[in-house]
Amino acid sequence: MFESALVSGLLTLVVLVAFMVACPVLCFFFSIFSDSININGVFEKIGISFVSLIFIPFVLFFKIIDAITSPFIEPRMKHAIANVNSLRASD
Repeated sequence: MFESALVSGLLTLVVLVAFMVACPVLCFFFSIFSDSININGVFEKIGISFVSLIFIPFVLFFKIIDAITSPFIEPRMKHAIANVNSLRASD
């Protein structure tokens, strides 16, 4: 879409700044709204449903991917992953 790395970098910066500003503002307004109109814990139920529908399938999907790909990892890499703390260089 964009031919220049400068334009792509600027677009990335604008999007990041927008999210860094928009997300806290939206969270602030949502917290005020949910505190004032939280009828019988409706917002907590929405949050629990959101986590159940979105995050749990992602976690399960990546655990399945990990289980499928783990036999193809080299034994030296498995050893390094298992002993990450003992293999660190001591200064």
